[in-house]
Amino acid sequence: MATAQITVSHPLATPNGSQPSSTEAPTISLLGPNATAASVRLDKFTIDLSPKRVALIPASLQQSLAGHGLKDVLDFFNTLTTEYVPSILSTLSIIAGADFTPAHSTYNMNFRLCDYNPVTAASGSLNGCGAHTDYGTFTIIFQDGTPGLELEDASATGSWVPVAGDATVVLTGWCAVILSGGRIAAARHRVRRTPGVRRLSAVLFIAPDLDVTLRPLGGIQPIRPFSETVMRGDIDTGVFKEVMGKRWRYREGNEEMEGHEIGTQDDEIAKLIWA
Repeated sequence: MATAQITVSHPLATPNGSQPSSTEAPTISLLGPNATAASVRLDKFTIDLSPKRVALIPASLQQSLAGHGLKDVLDFFNTLTTEYVPSILSTLSIIAGADFTPAHSTYNMNFRLCDYNPVTAASGSLNGCGAHTDYGTFTIIFQDGTPGLELEDASATGSWVPVAGDATVVLTGWCAVILSGGRIAAARHRVRRTPGVRRLSAVLFIAPDLDVTLRPLGGIQPIRPFSETVMRGDIDTGVFKEVMGKRWRYREGNEEMEGHEIGTQDDEIAKLIWA
């Protein structure tokens, strides 16, 4: 399984050992309309940020939110971007046998704050985030000390391995699989809830630049046959993100699926990329 633990020197990266009460409102949060949705959907508050989105927040509003944690959050993610993203890309390049850096020149990334709050979760459901593989190159997940994140055993499909609640985890996604010619495996994961327990996490997503063609990088001989669609260079990051976006929005509770659209997001991507 392509995962790793890293240490980050920043106050937000270290759990303080205290568990916020279920009635305490998150500092910044958005409620997705999925609290009573099917069990495959997500039961959490999220707020998604990116450099472009942050730039759209008026300076006066940013200033007023600074005292409520926004500045600390942005400083934390900026620290990750400058101090850790390059080294992780370098490590993936070594594994793949080709340089990942040129495909990530614009730092196409998003930040996410997640609040798995029992107040808004579907009663009786243990699902926090359904099983899936991220679309991008890699994801860094920071946890508040509360367990719930699980990784699928690479050698036993359907078998889940709990991750320690205080571990910081790096997960590789579908774009890493394609660029590496299959030398890097994607890390399927999920989040399970503990009834009555609140769980917080901060997540950084990194993907190739939107105009990067998604096929094995030059000089890489794929270790598994890819589809003609991939090998012809018919898909770039932007198109690939759209393909995955519909399933993602369904899991978030923001979009309905047509009656004939069955199967998982990972099933759909596997059909697209593999021969």
